[in-house]
Amino acid sequence: MVKKDYRPRLSVEISDDQYRDLQRLLPHGYKRQVFSLIIDDVIRLTQKHKERFIAAIMHKVITLEDYLSIDLEDKKDGDDK
Repeated sequence: MVKKDYRPRLSVEISDDQYRDLQRLLPHGYKRQVFSLIIDDVIRLTQKHKERFIAAIMHKVITLEDYLSIDLEDKKDGDDK
């Protein structure tokens, strides 16, 4: 039985440096908003590109800056820029 107030959470271990930087750089209350948007993009790109997308991240072939610029829309009229 799922409780009415239950909200799934993502818990990952980060380094002390990562924690300090996030605390310093992201205003209070922004972490959930920022990481929720990143998670949505990761889900969408993984659905579209399957294992190739995850492999590219894991092997540092692409970074966040790279996949922020990936066109998520299907190309139309033969435009494959």
